[in-house]
Amino acid sequence: MKPKRIIDMHHHLPKKDAKAYARELRDVAEVHRIEKIVLLGLEWKNQTLPRRNDDVLTCWRECPDLIVPFACIDPDWPADPTRVDALKEQGFVGLKFILPKVPYHHESLYPWYARAEALRMPTLFHLGIVGRHDAEAPDRVDNNLMRPIYLDTIARAFPKLQIIGAHLGNPWYDEAAMSCRWNPNLYFDLSGSTLKKKKPVFLGELLWWGGNTYPAYADALGRNAWEKIVFGSDVIAGDIPDVIADYQHLVQTLELSEDMADAIFYRTGAAILSHAGIPCSSV
Repeated sequence: MKPKRIIDMHHHLPKKDAKAYARELRDVAEVHRIEKIVLLGLEWKNQTLPRRNDDVLTCWRECPDLIVPFACIDPDWPADPTRVDALKEQGFVGLKFILPKVPYHHESLYPWYARAEALRMPTLFHLGIVGRHDAEAPDRVDNNLMRPIYLDTIARAFPKLQIIGAHLGNPWYDEAAMSCRWNPNLYFDLSGSTLKKKKPVFLGELLWWGGNTYPAYADALGRNAWEKIVFGSDVIAGDIPDVIADYQHLVQTLELSEDMADAIFYRTGAAILSHAGIPCSSV
């Protein structure tokens, strides 16, 4: 059974004209009942791909009812909270973090998180291994600075900040799952290679808790584990249906209820966006 409604919480621009690509996304969204697409900027020193924050805003202006713009915070910037205010004023709804020079939970980064929390801006963190697309270009990347366990610290320090961890922490899945269970404001997507390389039973064993779980081990709000997982594509527009199929296979293999499937594909993402002031058809 195909999902009746979808919110894509993790998408990037490819090497295409921003306005034209927004229209591609709109066409795919109409066919597959995608109500919102969170489009994430990528911005750091020497970044030349057409994925920068400005291009995200261009897409948003082309399809404002579909695109939800998240700005990337350049890790080389000083942690100046007024920059978050400026991004909010430009129209950005949330923030994306990747390639930090210190671990995500380092207190030098706290001003970003504190301002995002105050402005009700959700944050999405790249977790785990970063892709290497130019094997000949030397670069200093420390994937260990982007482990999911750091989001546990951030979620406790900023309890009203809505946090999404990308890729279920690939390859640090255990850290992601445990952090997810203990923190009511922490969510994860399954984008990337995880649904290709891991069987549904593996994920079912990681995300095991539900409504009948012993209270001391349960989610603080009594939610099922799958209500903490959101849909994310992280592929080009034409390949989104393949990711939808991977999520469907997971749902069907684990025999998740229709209600849990709706939480994954739509309801949890809608709640996160609604917290940020983005209206969704139903939460």
